[in-house]
Amino acid sequence: MQHTMRKWMRLCAAGALVVLTTCSPDELLEVSNPNAIQLERLDDVALLDVQLAGVRDQLTGVYGGTILDGANFVGDEMLTGLNWEDWARVNHRVVSYLEGPTSGIFEGTSRPLRMGHDLAERIRGWITEYPERELRDELALTLAFAGYSAMVNAENMCQSVISPDPDDPSGTVLSQLETFSAALPYLEEALSVAQSAGEDEVANLALTGLARTHLGLGNWSEAANYANQVDPGFEYWLYYIDVSGGRNPLQGTSHGGNFTTGISPTFTGTHPSFDGTGFEFGDDDIIDVQTDPRIQHMSFDATGHNGATRLYKVFQGLRFSDYTGETLAPASAECPSCTGTDEDDMMLLAEYDTDIILADYLEARHHYFEALAMQGGNEAAVLAFVNVRRAVGNQPPVTLAGQALITELRNQRGKDFYLGGLRVPDLRRWTRFDPGNGPFAAGSYFPTGMHPNENFGAYGEWTCFPIPLSEYEGNANLTKPLNPNDPPGI
Repeated sequence: MQHTMRKWMRLCAAGALVVLTTCSPDELLEVSNPNAIQLERLDDVALLDVQLAGVRDQLTGVYGGTILDGANFVGDEMLTGLNWEDWARVNHRVVSYLEGPTSGIFEGTSRPLRMGHDLAERIRGWITEYPERELRDELALTLAFAGYSAMVNAENMCQSVISPDPDDPSGTVLSQLETFSAALPYLEEALSVAQSAGEDEVANLALTGLARTHLGLGNWSEAANYANQVDPGFEYWLYYIDVSGGRNPLQGTSHGGNFTTGISPTFTGTHPSFDGTGFEFGDDDIIDVQTDPRIQHMSFDATGHNGATRLYKVFQGLRFSDYTGETLAPASAECPSCTGTDEDDMMLLAEYDTDIILADYLEARHHYFEALAMQGGNEAAVLAFVNVRRAVGNQPPVTLAGQALITELRNQRGKDFYLGGLRVPDLRRWTRFDPGNGPFAAGSYFPTGMHPNENFGAYGEWTCFPIPLSEYEGNANLTKPLNPNDPPGI
């Protein structure tokens, strides 16, 4: 299955030749691409697979790129050493609707939603026109991709705009919760169609997405119900290949002298939100304390792209395909499962062909147990799950209850999903539905105080991304914010 997918991706990545021809000085530049698909041919069922691949490609690109290495900057998983001021500002929670990050995240998540919505409409027509063809599996997957695109948009945007008719842009500004609600019909139909077609993988993808969306909405019973239906062993991967156009965009963030990504103090243990390790951010020879295989990083820091921010290069966690479960820490009485692997033999965050999990059974279990915890009660089951996850991290079992148990459940979730695209939506959800219990000043879940690169000063207030200038300028039905420096919501 994986081999077939990679072979297909190599063929697609070869692309079509674009020919630019100029005729005379008084004529406009003409762009000719004889291999491109003409707009009117999109209604040809023979091009279904190509169009579905396009939706998948758009979602894969934005998730592995703009979300994990962009939207994620506003959280507490990573420090960026990018020497691009607009992105650097995001990493100390200062966001502007005038700058590139906002447009990249909004447009990147809106594009596969638009493409998936339109393709689903075409497939419904083809199902009627060609009743002899079995197209329900393609319809289910297209709807799932559209639903995930809307969900990821909701997770990272403060507000959004979704226009069913691109020729008549909507003037309705959606809150985060309203954008989550917009994702539900796609995921619900994806589940229904997948189940009727016997497509278990797509059904599990839809179930996990529904649980994740209802968790974002604070619908604890619905989240638990959907999550508990996901099959053990389920995994849905986003695939990348070492071919131009198909590469994992995170490769350049973790390799070479101009690398840009480093682990944050929260996840090295230098902040009390996680188990303290006794070392300070900026120390060298940080080896013996790295006993959790899910959170591993270089033992010394360096400055990368901007030459100023101290960055510990990150090794792959559970959401990445080359995760090994190895540790820099050697075996000891406290950690008999530690491996003492040389850091030169550890896998950096991403190679060009490193794949990333979009959804899996472990994610569904976390959704399930968080929903149980937020409903109250069920502490024995939540504690048992927490201790299973602690064992994965070479941590001893604990006996906890109440808020302390919820905090530890969140700690384990953060380690299991490190750099997997779930952290910012998690922090926003906890801020909304359980305020004041975060590890930072005044109970904030987002970093506060001084940024580790003191040149950046203190952290700002932003937790999400506003509607970008490009949407305001292209949509006459919208009114620009009176004070764009004020965050519009959580």
